[in-house]
Amino acid sequence: MQGSQSSVFDSELYSSLFTQPEMKEIWSDENLLRCWLTFESTIAHVQAELAIIPREAAAEIAAACQTLDIDWPRLAAETRSVGMAIKPLVDQIADAGSPLVKKFLHWGCTTQDLLDTALAMRMKQTLQLLRSQLVQLGVTLKAMALEHKHTVMVARTNSVDASATTWGLHVSSYLSELTRHLQRLDRLYPAATTGLFGGAVGNLASVGGQGMETRKRLMDALGLSCPVGMNNASQDHVVEVVQFFALVHGTLCRMANDVETQGRTSVAELREGEGGGGSSTMPHKTNPRASNMIQTLSRMGWTYASGATSLLDQCDVRAASARVLNWTLVPESALTLSASLERAVRLFSHLVVDTEKMRSNFAASKNFIMSESVSMVLAEKIGRGAAYDLMKALLKDADGSKDLLQCVLESQPVRAALTEDEIVAACDPLSYLGCNDALIAETVAAFDAYPQTAAALR
Repeated sequence: MQGSQSSVFDSELYSSLFTQPEMKEIWSDENLLRCWLTFESTIAHVQAELAIIPREAAAEIAAACQTLDIDWPRLAAETRSVGMAIKPLVDQIADAGSPLVKKFLHWGCTTQDLLDTALAMRMKQTLQLLRSQLVQLGVTLKAMALEHKHTVMVARTNSVDASATTWGLHVSSYLSELTRHLQRLDRLYPAATTGLFGGAVGNLASVGGQGMETRKRLMDALGLSCPVGMNNASQDHVVEVVQFFALVHGTLCRMANDVETQGRTSVAELREGEGGGGSSTMPHKTNPRASNMIQTLSRMGWTYASGATSLLDQCDVRAASARVLNWTLVPESALTLSASLERAVRLFSHLVVDTEKMRSNFAASKNFIMSESVSMVLAEKIGRGAAYDLMKALLKDADGSKDLLQCVLESQPVRAALTEDEIVAACDPLSYLGCNDALIAETVAAFDAYPQTAAALR
């Protein structure tokens, strides 16, 4: 019924803010059942190749899985009774199939085999999608870093004006983190996409001596990593993925924080350019809704990461109670990250950078933030300690009526050491950018050198 949804992920009002369409499809019930049906038809094919079940049975199981018209109300009702949806689905396949289907379907399998392997299948789809989104955002940031390589701005530390930098260098720091996230994703991908086939207690007893070969061929056919040893009680690889998501959220939140802070009216260096964000009562006001949403999604992602270790609360061969948590924790964590990445791409693709305001904001400190620059030039003549003490005393007595250049030009001790041209140059932000160009270049090179397609992901 319209308007009856209670989750922001399915809400007609809020879903578009919390989900990305492709990711939502990956974690849909429809795709879940598709993965389970693929598992059942694939394991039957593998077992037929190994003469564990008849080839005719495998063919008829595949046909039954392919043509099954799922009775969703029945499936939901029986899942509520059983507590898991696997047996209810297997019963529907068997009911729709031939005698051979009824006899050999789900041969040697247990519920966990399907649950964990379908999770790995959807994790594979998830990481491939997220990788493409990370690359897309990286390309956007790279272009901005290069475009604004010499857009000088005030660098702030501990929320206080510190020294000179460029917007391009600042953006390149986001890009550097994104490159590392790509590296992390590729490292964890093999473990994150590990399936499961072990039978009731994980020892493959139900398929006898061909158990190891059955497992290997099944994982190869599904495009998943083959487990090593018994993994029925292990969820560490799932926890690692969710906590990796939290690291990416950290980068995205920092980006959103900077846009929001630098977009304050008194600073006005950046402005969200997507449109929208209007106030319901103040006509002049445009709120930074993209930044706000990314911040919200980051906090959600960190909440999932802190709860993910609960999946490790296992005992014996397996325990369902903690494992069931991944039915909500993993999909929602994937949805929030994908939605945030999509929003970040839109935010930075439309970001309005006011270069003139960035330059004029040096006046907020009367250009005093260039004091280190002057100190270092002085240090070449009178020593670092003496130069620092001289500038410290000079600025301590400044009453704010004059900017740095005026103060320094009127200082006899400074004029005794430096020429007017040297002083003017030292007070110019463009003269104190250090290795700005080289730092941006090496960051871009690192991003460009890393594979930017998902082709490396098996």
